[in-house]
Amino acid sequence: MTDQRALEPRAPGRMGFLFAAIWLVYLAYPVSSALQLTDPAARVFALVLIGMFGVAYVGSFVVFRAIDGIRQQWPRPEPWVVYTGLAVLTALMAAAMIPLGSDAFALAIYLAALAAITLPTARAATVVGLLAAAVFALPRFIGSLQPQDFLAFQVIVAAVAAWGIGQIIYRNMQLAAAREQLAAMAVAEERLRVGRDVHDILGHSLTVITVKSELARRLLDLDLDRARAELDDIESLAREALAGVRDTVGRLREVSLEGELANARSALTAAGIEAVLPDSVEGVPRSRREVFGWTLREAVTNVVRHSGASRCEVRLSPSTIEISDNGRGPGIDGDEGNGLAGLRERVGRAGGVLRLARPSDGGFLVGAEFPATQDVGRAESRWGGR
Repeated sequence: MTDQRALEPRAPGRMGFLFAAIWLVYLAYPVSSALQLTDPAARVFALVLIGMFGVAYVGSFVVFRAIDGIRQQWPRPEPWVVYTGLAVLTALMAAAMIPLGSDAFALAIYLAALAAITLPTARAATVVGLLAAAVFALPRFIGSLQPQDFLAFQVIVAAVAAWGIGQIIYRNMQLAAAREQLAAMAVAEERLRVGRDVHDILGHSLTVITVKSELARRLLDLDLDRARAELDDIESLAREALAGVRDTVGRLREVSLEGELANARSALTAAGIEAVLPDSVEGVPRSRREVFGWTLREAVTNVVRHSGASRCEVRLSPSTIEISDNGRGPGIDGDEGNGLAGLRERVGRAGGVLRLARPSDGGFLVGAEFPATQDVGRAESRWGGR
């Protein structure tokens, strides 16, 4: 069984942790400033604050995901979570200004990068703008701080770079989610196809087997040789049905119009229904023979199983196949059932239209129609549903 977690979009995870940790190398600048302090207490206090800042910065990449709890939203956790982390980091930077002065503004680069990679663009731009303005303006209002104009420019550059990286991660996450959605849709579509094909194969084969079994039972007391022949046919049909199911599951089965005509003759004859069938499929494009074969199979199965007909006729042309009988047809409730519903979908995908009708002279008709031209891709729009 496939682990469902393996199908989830992969967020940065440990790689995100390493990505954040790599940039701690730039803490060398405030660390160097801290080591140059003459007061031992101030030196230790500054180093501890820088260490706490580094841990908080790297830990935020893990904490954000843990609080957010939804893997595919990363790297866009809830804004309030980001603002909480930024507030903690800002408080540590402000505390570091006590021993380091304006050198602590180097930590603002981390704040800007974190905001740019996790917040929506407009909110990130606001946060980065406020940080750059603070780095530029505060030294001009607080005499003990040294101007850090170039550092303000670095804050903006770092934010732009982080924003670009965040966009790449976010778009890749969206692409991964879209791929998984397409994969899920493909699995669902394949299940529908297999279910439809197995229904078509087993529905027809089991119907014929049932009819032939009833005939063989009646013949046991009348014609033992013919009863044996019917039992041989039943065995052969059962083997063909098993092979058909295996081939369908393996996407190997191709329905042959010629083969379905032969099967139809056998099934109708066994059911005591007069079969009027074309002698060949010459003139029918090869691209349409498979869908015509499916149409014939489903229609004949319904004739044998439900119609109570005494006569069934099949008409072929390059663009149509019609199967008509003189029976009662489906019920009046309009429910097509799984077989006809699946057949309608199959014919529609091939570019044709499935037609169900009750002729004025009685009976029931099933037909698949295609445009007379080879432009089958527009059949649905040109012919419309009936």
